[in-house]
Amino acid sequence: MRPQEAQTPLKIERQSDGKTTIIWLIGRIRSEDLEELKAQTNDSSERMILDLNEVTLVDADVVRFLSTSEEEGITLIRCPPYVREWIQRERAEGETQSGEE
Repeated sequence: MRPQEAQTPLKIERQSDGKTTIIWLIGRIRSEDLEELKAQTNDSSERMILDLNEVTLVDADVVRFLSTSEEEGITLIRCPPYVREWIQRERAEGETQSGEE
């Protein structure tokens, strides 16, 4: 990845037919972007899809948001492998911590 790509601010593109909403996330997603992301994913569509194909960088808060979103029924497609692995690690750690209580 070129350094400039990692610095690209988040761009959000959205398409909805009333039943299915697809949101394309492009560039770097930071915790500061989460309020906007939450607003974008909070609509009355029966099906919500986040396309992460062009995501270049995320932080821990974003990974937790993506994990929770997926658990709540939002579909993540074309998720970069490192993001998918991080989500799985977060879930495994969460299960371990809840098992210790």
